[in-house]
Amino acid sequence: MSRAGSRPPLVLAAWLAVAAGCGSQPPGGAAPETFTWVRQPIAFAPPPPQKWERQGENGGGTLGVSFILRGGGGQCIRVGAYRLLAERDRREALAKVISRRDSMARREFLDALSLARPRTDDPISDREAMTARTINEAIDRAMSDYLSDRPGFVAASLDDALDAAKAYEPTLEELLPRIRLRPGNQQEPGRWRIAYERDTTIAGHPAFASDDTLITPERPLLYRQIFWVVKGCAFHTTYQGTPENLKTWHRVIESIQFPESTDVAMR
Repeated sequence: MSRAGSRPPLVLAAWLAVAAGCGSQPPGGAAPETFTWVRQPIAFAPPPPQKWERQGENGGGTLGVSFILRGGGGQCIRVGAYRLLAERDRREALAKVISRRDSMARREFLDALSLARPRTDDPISDREAMTARTINEAIDRAMSDYLSDRPGFVAASLDDALDAAKAYEPTLEELLPRIRLRPGNQQEPGRWRIAYERDTTIAGHPAFASDDTLITPERPLLYRQIFWVVKGCAFHTTYQGTPENLKTWHRVIESIQFPESTDVAMR
């Protein structure tokens, strides 16, 4: 996934060499916390609450948390998941239809089938578009079989739809064009200075990192971002601040883990 004009691929340990010797937990001994913003949980140790104030984030299609440096003039650390992208996955909706099929009334069942359909507008990739077509064709068969009172065929068609949904997970390469920073998409494009981009690794998973600058009225701030995808779920972490506080973000990154999901759709 290397790109022209980017630095050579690096592993996270090398990229975080500046934080060497700082330890894997932030001051104050904060234990890792687990967040279930999307189907794939994420765990990490937050920065020390004595210095960093926690706020929830829910906007721009993401769910996450921000840690704002008290008296830091806009310095912050963010970790979040791309909720709207994750909701394109129809496994959970289809699994619920299958599990409740025999207990639902006719209108309820047909409505649930309609709601389980994947989006077909603005596909993420050709792979996603093909998967959406396959799922919708299976749902069409299930509806037809249901109206024709053929329950065995309904069950088989629903299983086909769920199998197709489970067979597709978007990759970082597919999702990156949608989530990476592009100054032209910002309200004030002139405030952003794009610098270096490179491939790296987060908790054993491929990731994409960018080292940029945000121009504020008070001073320029480092603007660092990392994007990665685990089991089809996209995540990001962002640091906005001065060089002396960058090590706190590095400690958060070093603590990131991805616990096993208990999603019922992953049967």
